[in-house]
Amino acid sequence: MKLSPLVVLLIVALAAPFGAYAKKGKGGKEPQATPIPLPAAADPVAALSPYIINLDQLLAFDRPAATAKQPLFTETPGLLLTLRQQFVAAAASAPPEKQSLYANAVKTVDLISAALDDRTKALMNLKSSQAVGTSSTLEQQSRKDNLAQGIRGDGIGKAEAVAVERGREKQQIKRADGRAGASGNAMTSMAVNQWTQRSTEWRQRIAASYSQVK
Repeated sequence: MKLSPLVVLLIVALAAPFGAYAKKGKGGKEPQATPIPLPAAADPVAALSPYIINLDQLLAFDRPAATAKQPLFTETPGLLLTLRQQFVAAAASAPPEKQSLYANAVKTVDLISAALDDRTKALMNLKSSQAVGTSSTLEQQSRKDNLAQGIRGDGIGKAEAVAVERGREKQQIKRADGRAGASGNAMTSMAVNQWTQRSTEWRQRIAASYSQVK
């Protein structure tokens, strides 16, 4: 049975999880995912429907573990490339009245691929910013190993000076860690919020394109 794009979009609206993260089952365990069928390209509406229905999970930063192991998620770029090639090949022999069908199908594939590329870049930027925060904290901590350098004298006087310096250094590190933690959390929150907005825009563009596959 051929599904219209509007029917599939209605399914997406009813089935998609609220927000960027899918809800977990009872006890915090991920629900077992039903295998996702991947229809052939002969029917572009049906062939694209698995990607449309699962678009929220595909674009989410944190994908449900069980679902993320499925080919639709682990092999997405290759599957989309193959699907695009099949649409192009089908368009070459299709009658004039079918040309717009395959053209819009190719456009939808390209939009999904671009959205996934954008997601990958956003994730890399997020991880890079987190790594910078960690590196800054490590640099602060490494200074503890060289506290005695530059302190003149020896014996009890030097030991007392080192102890005072260590105490001062601990306070500095504690304050720096607090600032780094707050800054890191703020950066993470900002990155997630920015991606939530961008992914919403991607979903709207993809849905609009898919609605023309008819």
